[in-house]
Amino acid sequence: MSFAAKLIFLAVILLVVTIPVVGMQDPNVAWYEEFFENNKGTSVDEILKQKTSNLNRAIKSKDAEKQAKSLKELALIHLTRTKDYEVAMDFLIRCLAIEDSLDLQEQRVFTYLAMAEVFEEVGNYNKSQQLLEQALTFNASLNNPFVEVLILNELGEIKASEGKMLDAFKDYEQVLQKKDVVENPKAEAQALFNIAHIYSTQGIYNRSLQTHRRALAIRRSLKDKAKEAVSLNEIGELYRRMKNDGRALANHRLALKIRQGLNDEKGMAETFNNIGFLYYQERKFNEAIANLNSGLQSALKAQDLEQQQKSYDYLSLCHKALDELDLALKNRERFVVVSDFIQNQKNDQRLLESQSRYVIDTKESQIEVLEVERAKRERQLTAQKNLRNLLISLLGFGLVTVALILNLYKVKQRAHNKLQEINEKVNHQNAQLQELNATKDKFFSIIGHDLKGPLNSLTSFSGLLINHTDRLSKEEIQMLAKDFDKSLKNLLALLNNLLEWSRSQTGNIEFAPEAFDLSVLIKENKGLLGTQAQNKKISILDDSKTSVRVKAHRQSLSTVVRNLISNSIKFTPEGGLIKLATKQRKDHVLVSIADTGVGMSREVIDKLFRIDAKHTTKGTADEKGTGLGLILCKDFVEKNGGRLWVESEEGKGSIFYFTVPSANQLIEQTSTHD
Repeated sequence: MSFAAKLIFLAVILLVVTIPVVGMQDPNVAWYEEFFENNKGTSVDEILKQKTSNLNRAIKSKDAEKQAKSLKELALIHLTRTKDYEVAMDFLIRCLAIEDSLDLQEQRVFTYLAMAEVFEEVGNYNKSQQLLEQALTFNASLNNPFVEVLILNELGEIKASEGKMLDAFKDYEQVLQKKDVVENPKAEAQALFNIAHIYSTQGIYNRSLQTHRRALAIRRSLKDKAKEAVSLNEIGELYRRMKNDGRALANHRLALKIRQGLNDEKGMAETFNNIGFLYYQERKFNEAIANLNSGLQSALKAQDLEQQQKSYDYLSLCHKALDELDLALKNRERFVVVSDFIQNQKNDQRLLESQSRYVIDTKESQIEVLEVERAKRERQLTAQKNLRNLLISLLGFGLVTVALILNLYKVKQRAHNKLQEINEKVNHQNAQLQELNATKDKFFSIIGHDLKGPLNSLTSFSGLLINHTDRLSKEEIQMLAKDFDKSLKNLLALLNNLLEWSRSQTGNIEFAPEAFDLSVLIKENKGLLGTQAQNKKISILDDSKTSVRVKAHRQSLSTVVRNLISNSIKFTPEGGLIKLATKQRKDHVLVSIADTGVGMSREVIDKLFRIDAKHTTKGTADEKGTGLGLILCKDFVEKNGGRLWVESEEGKGSIFYFTVPSANQLIEQTSTHD
């Protein structure tokens, strides 16, 4: 894998690890929020017993991480169910100490969230906000948008409780902006609900209504009936403030229907009272009394003192409006009793909260000690990381240095090997050049020797004719003319072969193959050399009677056939026989030219096709060889993709063979591919 490919792979892995998948819920967030949901069917004593047993098992097994989780679960149960904030804080402090020691960063975020809830419950909003902001800072390094959304919603609610509406609004807006990164419709609906509530408190009713409707749509899509009823109740109250009693009543009735389906007595009490108040405003006192009595019954079942107080208050007003003074007085007295009870409860609660706040505030120092120890531990870890990074850097530098040295060695070795290859190539080329020079010298020596013979003969013949014409008889002149003709023909053959050889060696012949009938070419050359054969009374038999298609350069192959037949005529005595034959093989055609001539020894055959060891022999009628004929034939056959060889024995004649690619095989291959 290349370095670039490794970087891309690493980047993909980091993206997968650090970026949550849209639409997935974070299991830790779901676990935390579950403690704040309604748990009506579960006994708090049973839950505490189970979680305490889990804690004891973790302590016994010395599993610190499980101890921290069990402590946090016990703290959340006391926070949400028993309302024993002091015990909850004790468990959370013990949990935080373990998480700090193990550097459990993600778990520590939820511990700070729970601590912030405790301080909020005892009215210390400032400390609650500090802890939430610290949790937000911890989560920034984890880059978990699910947890960030949870913290921002909590922060907004704390700031709204302190009257910091603008700051709260900003936190809720951040939650909504995160929906492009993480899909959490539940948190989005809560943020919209809170924003709508801020608009409502500031009298911006239209914006509040629009935002409430967005929250309601999401809660309906989630099929969260309880939250849907809350949104409908808020929308109904908003319409009431906007003096639109018809729409207010419609929304409250929808909320009532849902709460009745959920058997939510507390919610039903609230909705019945809201409907009763609307009828009271419309002076429909009987309808108001009926709904207020229903609300009172639900409030009594739910033991909701605030809704009981509200029911008695509105009932008193309705009966008074109907001049039912006894009932009005009776409900007013009950209203006063409940109000006094609520006030006493509030006083007791304030006292309890003051005591709890004092106790919780005293534990703040323990949290600060843990913070100091954590900061110290983080500094130590940072120092260790810096040292480790330094060592890794030094090690990396050393490895890079070694790699560079090895690379330089390899480069040097490659350069050395390349130089050796170049030297070997140069030496090989020098050897080839020397061989070519030697071949050239041999070639010119052969040409000089072979040209010298015919030219000397011509010179002698011409001298005799010039100087002794008067003395020569007619028969002698005819004999000289025949010898003169032979010398000229030998010279012409030599020059033709020399021309063909030079064109072949200089690349002037383009061996472009074409399909043609080889049997026709053989017959043409047989006809050209027929007179020469008849002069020596030699018979030429051609066995290639059928069509034989080949793929080759026609002119060069004609030169080969002509030279080989001429060569056989030259070395076959009078009355001899030359036999021409062709045989179709799988992918080539085999051509043979057999004669009944003088034959050759093994030594002569070895020198036959070598220009550096050229061997010439006079024919049976003293014909002189051209010297280059067979060498030219071998060269032309090989350039056409074939092979030339000879089988011979002294006194028993010779057979020259050569092969040429078959056109039939080419057609067969083409059709197969098609």
